[in-house]
Amino acid sequence: MISSFSYGQTEYDKHDRLISEANTLRKNGNCEQAIEKYKNALEILIPNSSTPFFNLAECALNLNNLTLADEWIRKGVSVGGAPKSYLKDYKGFTDIQEKEFYKQIISDYNKLRQKYFSSIEDIDLYLEIEELTARDQFVRKTGMYLDGYSEIDYQNAGDAFFKAQKENDTIKVKELKKILFHKTKEEYKKTTSDLMKRVDSLNVARLMEITEQHGWQERAWIILWHQRGTYGEDNYVWNYFKPVIDKEIEEGKLSRNFWSAFEQFKEMMKSGNFGTIQVGEKPKKEIKIKKEKN
Repeated sequence: MISSFSYGQTEYDKHDRLISEANTLRKNGNCEQAIEKYKNALEILIPNSSTPFFNLAECALNLNNLTLADEWIRKGVSVGGAPKSYLKDYKGFTDIQEKEFYKQIISDYNKLRQKYFSSIEDIDLYLEIEELTARDQFVRKTGMYLDGYSEIDYQNAGDAFFKAQKENDTIKVKELKKILFHKTKEEYKKTTSDLMKRVDSLNVARLMEITEQHGWQERAWIILWHQRGTYGEDNYVWNYFKPVIDKEIEEGKLSRNFWSAFEQFKEMMKSGNFGTIQVGEKPKKEIKIKKEKN
């Protein structure tokens, strides 16, 4: 708070404060007040996330206001850009899967998603960032692929794991952990490690070029996150990105919370106390930390 007032309030400062207040109100069951906070925050700026839209809709559901819930779930896709997987997996929508209005939203998903894509100013730049992040994610799964596991295997294992835990099926849980907490066979480790380093290097180099021309792209966050092991060090990655992003933060183009996850990780590395990092309000950005560099 002191930092924000020292530099002058930016739109991100106001937005982040309102979202934080709304989240607290929602968790405490004060849904009417939370809805107003979410609305006010989303009037200030549209974040690179659909979560606030869905949180607002969840509050509406808690108040049994299906009309308002329908409106904001739809906005979560058409304005917030939620992919179908997140729409279906959002915990606050668990109890409405069989409701007619929700089924209609799923049916209308493609139209809603098209509306989101039509609002993107530079679709080629958007698609290139998608390609970089897809490459980043793919290379981190090559060990799993080489060991014979597919994406479907992993997804099915996740669903079955929670079911087995509820049923206290310890044998099944142990079996599924081999997939969910997969460790690459020794014979593939050097190949996967070398490939990851090479892809990360290429991705960072291209991201520097993109940032130089277009400014920082928030959707490329995961690429920078995978450089977190050297965060704060004197190297070509941080010597470039740190001042560029700091400047955008001071200009009000990014949230002051941008570096929070990196700072938390750095502290964890120092203390050896590894746990979970909460990264803003973005889908699936709860990061479970293991003692590893990348």
